[in-house]
Amino acid sequence: MQLIINEELFAIESQCDQLITSIKQSQAMENFQMAKAALDDSEEANNKMIRFNEAKNKFEQIAEYGSHAPGFQELKKTVFQLKREMDLDTAIYNYRIAERDLQVQLDLIAKKIASAVSENILVSAGDAFSLSMIGLPSACEIHLGKRKDIEL
Repeated sequence: MQLIINEELFAIESQCDQLITSIKQSQAMENFQMAKAALDDSEEANNKMIRFNEAKNKFEQIAEYGSHAPGFQELKKTVFQLKREMDLDTAIYNYRIAERDLQVQLDLIAKKIASAVSENILVSAGDAFSLSMIGLPSACEIHLGKRKDIEL
């Protein structure tokens, strides 16, 4: 297949550039960047993530041995406690919400582009967590027509 460069291709490229600019200037992107900066600046949140990841890595090393491994239950309990501490941190929570909102917007954009070509195109959208938060069943590929609409 040979690519034909013509005015239509340049028009599509220009529209893509406009879309990228709109996404970068959107409220969802601004919220995401502010939440990411707040997370990066939060020493407490970063320490919680480090402690959780260290405990999780230790647990993963012995997890396949199950309750036969020394300290299995204690380490498992520690991982769950550190995960809860991390999840309840305000900076981490705000980051995850902003990240999910941005992902929903990007999913809707992908759906609009795909439906411009054909309504039968399935669009891979987000992750199971973000889908369940807006009331859709988790699936690898879904039609986004039922999704609440978020505009740029």
